[in-house]
Amino acid sequence: MILTRAFNAPESNGLGEDVTIDALLRRHAVKNPDGRAVIDPADRPVFTDGRPRRLSWSELDNEVERVSLGLRGLRLGRDAMVALQMPNTVDGIIALLAVLRAGYVASLLPLAWRRREITQALTRIGAKAIITVCRSGPVPHAAVVSFAAIDAFTLRFILAFGRGVPDGVISIDEHLDNLQRPELEPDSDRTGKAGLHVALVTWDATPTGFAPVARTQGELIAAGMAHMLEAGLTEEDVVATTLLNSGIAALASGLISCLLSGAPLVLHQPFSSRVLAGALATECITHLVVPGAAALGLIRAGRLPARPLRSVGAVWRTGETPGRAVSSGAIQIVDIITFGEIGLIAASRQSDPAGIPLGRIRSPRGNARGPCLIETRITAKGHAALRGALVPSGNLPGEPSLPIDNDGWVDTGLQAGMTGGELRTGAARAGIARIGGLSFPRPALEEFLRMVSSTAGAAVALQKDPLFGEATRAGNGNQKALTNTLDAAGASAALTPRSDVDDERQAVVA
Repeated sequence: MILTRAFNAPESNGLGEDVTIDALLRRHAVKNPDGRAVIDPADRPVFTDGRPRRLSWSELDNEVERVSLGLRGLRLGRDAMVALQMPNTVDGIIALLAVLRAGYVASLLPLAWRRREITQALTRIGAKAIITVCRSGPVPHAAVVSFAAIDAFTLRFILAFGRGVPDGVISIDEHLDNLQRPELEPDSDRTGKAGLHVALVTWDATPTGFAPVARTQGELIAAGMAHMLEAGLTEEDVVATTLLNSGIAALASGLISCLLSGAPLVLHQPFSSRVLAGALATECITHLVVPGAAALGLIRAGRLPARPLRSVGAVWRTGETPGRAVSSGAIQIVDIITFGEIGLIAASRQSDPAGIPLGRIRSPRGNARGPCLIETRITAKGHAALRGALVPSGNLPGEPSLPIDNDGWVDTGLQAGMTGGELRTGAARAGIARIGGLSFPRPALEEFLRMVSSTAGAAVALQKDPLFGEATRAGNGNQKALTNTLDAAGASAALTPRSDVDDERQAVVA
């Protein structure tokens, strides 16, 4: 699937139009077969089934091949949409890369979504299959997805990793190999301009609902390149990430950066600081990716090792202003500023954050010969607009999700101004509610909360929150009834009043 564009992109990622994510993986499997590739969190059994896995590049390639052949045995058709809802595990990496190798398009769903949001997404893109886990913490995701599939009429298959697979769900661990068909030759290698084909879809909140944002192979690679160049990553580095693979910022700063550089990727489910501290020491991590506020908090508290850690990727939610690091010592900070799923801008610094230039931005900053992966400007409405290789080049057929003009500019919906030649944005996008790391269409969310309050006979509403941006809080009435009503409506865990789910919502922040 190649998106139709009414404009010429200002500049590509510099790797040409034939490079794909799968080609990067195959290169490492040949060049460095025994090198570390992906590493599970040490506490994996706490939140999902299975022992922690450690795969080399050749082992990862073999696992991706096994799963991709099983997926192709489903005969979904070229460019079929396959949704994924996975925690931070090696299985999640395998599933994503296998979907791409099979020639399908991956749609990444946030782990905190429940039946209500899952059904909306599956229906909107016409997904034919979904891959998840039997369990993520206390949540039986495979069962949740099974209920969501009842109203998603295009969905044909549900697949899951883990034990105790529900009826009607295909076990990837036990049954996927039976679906392989020797007569089916791998057909993921596209002839000519393979990098222009759509690889995956992430989900952005707009005032009118959740919107699918399509990314081509080349745009994914450009996003990873922006982070890799700013962080100076090489195959000698070891990258650890706490971000779940459901958005462009997480992919750019984690998996894609590692596929470009050859650095192994250590995964961390955002629950335990003790487990993260252990991984920093035992895995010899040199670059850590965490939410921006957490990054500065760790640095200011002196809780990060001086060696071998040399840099931290600080990911800032839409509208957040990067803070100053009081004392970063020898640790370099790479700020990753997000604009929903529309785009991101990376910049390295020591203490004071770098501003966002107005106009063309080259990577890495200060290198006049580096590729220009993104441009910024202010629209006539006073909104920040982006274009370039880091920005989606088009919408899915029949899906006017993003406002893309004839010159390739995408309006972010953020109020913006200029100070000293730099772009300054407001704290929130119009019509969007931000709860931790998730965004929701505000009009629909407020109407849904009013309905829930009426049904439960208790009040629940959005309120400002210093940690999460916004949060739902229970007013008068029975809070247990609210929680039960939200659960029965299939609402995201992020919408449960905070006092009930502090531990779970800590994961949502990342």
